[in-house]
Amino acid sequence: MDIQDTPSWKRILTVSELTGQIQDLLEGRFAHIRVRGEISGLRQPASGHAYFALKDGQSQIRAVIWRSTRLRLPHPPKEGEAVQITGRIALYAPRGEYQIIVDAVTPEGAGNERERLLALHRKLEAEGLFAPERKQPLPYLPAIIGIATSDTGAALQDILRVLESRYPGYHVLLAPCQVQGETAPDSISRALQALIDDGRADVILCGRGGGSAEDLAAFNSEIVVRAIAQSPIPIVSCVGHEVDTSLADFAADLRAATPSVAAEQVMPEKRALLQWLHEMEQRLRHAMQSQLKKKQQLLSSHQSRLQHPSRRLDSARMRCDELQERLSHATQRLTAPQGQKLNSLSQRLQYWAHGPTLPHARSQLSQLMERLAQGAQQQQQQRSNRLQALQQQLSSLSPHAVLERGFAIVRHGDGEILHDSQTVEPGTEISITLAKGGLDAHVTRTHRKQGR
Repeated sequence: MDIQDTPSWKRILTVSELTGQIQDLLEGRFAHIRVRGEISGLRQPASGHAYFALKDGQSQIRAVIWRSTRLRLPHPPKEGEAVQITGRIALYAPRGEYQIIVDAVTPEGAGNERERLLALHRKLEAEGLFAPERKQPLPYLPAIIGIATSDTGAALQDILRVLESRYPGYHVLLAPCQVQGETAPDSISRALQALIDDGRADVILCGRGGGSAEDLAAFNSEIVVRAIAQSPIPIVSCVGHEVDTSLADFAADLRAATPSVAAEQVMPEKRALLQWLHEMEQRLRHAMQSQLKKKQQLLSSHQSRLQHPSRRLDSARMRCDELQERLSHATQRLTAPQGQKLNSLSQRLQYWAHGPTLPHARSQLSQLMERLAQGAQQQQQQRSNRLQALQQQLSSLSPHAVLERGFAIVRHGDGEILHDSQTVEPGTEISITLAKGGLDAHVTRTHRKQGR
C-alpha cells in the first residue's frame, strides 16, 4: 500500500514532519492578521529587534518586531501598552513555537479614530459620494494611465512592473505625492487635481502599499475622498493589502486589493488581446470566405440561366416556326376526314332532295311529329302528377311541418341537436327552435321518461 493511502492516524511522523505540516497550516491560514492585546515582557536587544508577549485576561502569544519594521513605526512599542498589531503567524521550528511577525503597531487609543471614521463614512454616504450609480466604467484599453502615489514607494514599482509584463509600450503620467503623514491628504488631493487638470489620463490609479492604520490614514481623510468622488476621470483605489479598506475605496470607481491588482484591472494583457484578435480574425475570414462562396455559387447559377437576347430571340423564332409547322399538319389531318364526310353528306342530301322517297318521308315525318307532341304532352302530365305527389310527401316529412304541429327542436350551445336528456347537465345553455322563432334557455333539471 502506498504511504499516501495510509490513514493519517496510522502514519508515524517524525518531529520535523509534524512541525512542517503545522507550519504550513498556520502560516498559510494566518498570513495576515490583526490582534488586540497588551504588551508584556518587552525586550529590545542590541540587534534592534523587539520581542514581547501580547496578552489579554486569559491568553498570551509571543511577538517579534524586526529592526527594519521597528525603525519605521511612528509609535514604538511600550511595556504595558494596549495596542492593535498587524502581522502574520510564523512557526519557529527549532523550538516548535509560533509567534506573530509584526508589521504595524497602533495604540489602542485609536478607537476614537475609528468612531471618527464611522461618523465621516455616514456623512459622506448620506451625501451620495459612495452611491453605485456614480461609478464610472473603466476604459478598456487606456492610452495614458495616471498614477497618484509616492515616487519612491514600492507601490509605483509594483504598478510599473505589472504594466510592463501585460502591455509593453504603455504610457504613464505620474503625479508624485506624499502617502503618509499629516501633509499627505493635501498632497494626494493636489496630485489628483493635477492629473484632472492635465486631462490626458484615461484612468487614474491612486494608492500606496500596506502599512499600519496610521500609515493609511491619509486615504481616510475627507479631502481625499471628495477629490476622488468629484473626479471626471475614472479612479481606481489601491490602498494597502487585501484586508485594508479605506474611505477612498468607497468613493473610487473601482477598488483594487493591491497596487499590482489595480494595474492588472486597468490594463488587459497584450498576449491575451492578440490571441483574441487572432481568433476574431480567423472567424471573420471564415465567415467572409463562406459568404463569398455562397455569392459565387449564386452568381454562377444566375449566369447559367442568363442568355444573350439574340440567342433567346433565335430560340423563340425557331420555336415559332416549329409550332406553325405543327399547326399546319394538324389542320390538314383534321380537315381531310371532315371534307370527305362533307362530300358524302352533300351527295346524300342531293339524293333525298331529288329522289322519289322525299314526299313519303315528309308524310312520315309529319305523323312522327304529331305522335311526338302527343307523347310529350302525356309524359309531361304524368311527371306533373308525380311531382305533386312528391311535394305532398315532402311537406309531410318537413321539420317545419312537424314544428307546426307543436313540436320543437332542442340544441346544445354548439348547435348539436339533443336526443337524450342524460347528455346535458343542469345549468347547460340550450336553444329551442319553434315553428315561429326560437328560445334560449338554461337546463334546471333533467329526468328520463321510460320508453319512447
